[in-house]
Amino acid sequence: MRQRSIHLLIAVMVLSVSLPWLAAQETTGGLQGTVKDSTGAVVSNAHVVVKGSTLGGDKSLNTDQTGYYRFANLPPGTYSIEASAKGFKTVKRAGVTIGVGHLPTLDLSLEIGAASEVVEVTGAAPIVDVTTNTNQTNLTTDVIQDTPHGYSFQSMIQYAPMARAEPLGGSAGGTGGALPGSSGNGYGAGFMVGGAADSESSYLVEGQDTGDVSGGASRAQVPFDFIQEVQIKTSGIEAAYGGALGGVINVVMRKGSNAYHGSFFGSYESDAMDGSPNGVLRYDPTPTTNIQGEADVQTYIPKKDHYRYVQPGFTIGGP
Repeated sequence: MRQRSIHLLIAVMVLSVSLPWLAAQETTGGLQGTVKDSTGAVVSNAHVVVKGSTLGGDKSLNTDQTGYYRFANLPPGTYSIEASAKGFKTVKRAGVTIGVGHLPTLDLSLEIGAASEVVEVTGAAPIVDVTTNTNQTNLTTDVIQDTPHGYSFQSMIQYAPMARAEPLGGSAGGTGGALPGSSGNGYGAGFMVGGAADSESSYLVEGQDTGDVSGGASRAQVPFDFIQEVQIKTSGIEAAYGGALGGVINVVMRKGSNAYHGSFFGSYESDAMDGSPNGVLRYDPTPTTNIQGEADVQTYIPKKDHYRYVQPGFTIGGP
């Protein structure tokens, strides 16, 4: 009996430690809506199918008595959805974009006819998520590819409303030995979300907290070629992220798809791409006193740093 109690206590402790991490993990989105006929009446038991290259297989379900359907745990990406029912034409809509943490509503309307007939909906208005009051910006793959950024995903934080780069939050923001939260993060600049310091934001990669305990920022420098989406929450943050007084920066990695794919990539940077340092006035370290008794000054041009950065890599994925 005593041994069983010890085992139960260990299980409860492990579950207690695991639950906060699981609650803060957000790497997928969802889709919901209602299936109706042309008169506006709901269609129960309609068959709804979602298809996408990142699913590894189609997802399907039947609507309930109120015509409602809901898909959860959809990886970020672009999907097509179709609905069919006995006595109605099959309706299909493509180009449905799902972002991390979004649960948009998409209602589908069926027309009377044979199920073998397919009605494709094109040119429809984009769907909007009205189920949450969280202010968040989802930087998808196409935005990441077409927008200038640095080597780290943190360089894109400033593209979200209420967020900006803060030079004093970097290595110049404090000195060693300072209290947690009052020192610099060790980088050239920090990032401020909603007026909060770097150390007051949470940095997650695939749901795992990677923020530095003292200075904030993330120590996980994930190459952009491995990233599917960067989610930046600036206000209305859920209770699962109770430790974030500023923002939540969540990185979602690329996943496999129904087909095998891969890529090679590389980046190169050297001092040859930088201009020479500007000259500054300073006192001459070996002056010759002039008639007025003042030391000579000189224009000092610092020596240009020499460096080369070469970063090659590759990706591969499949079902």
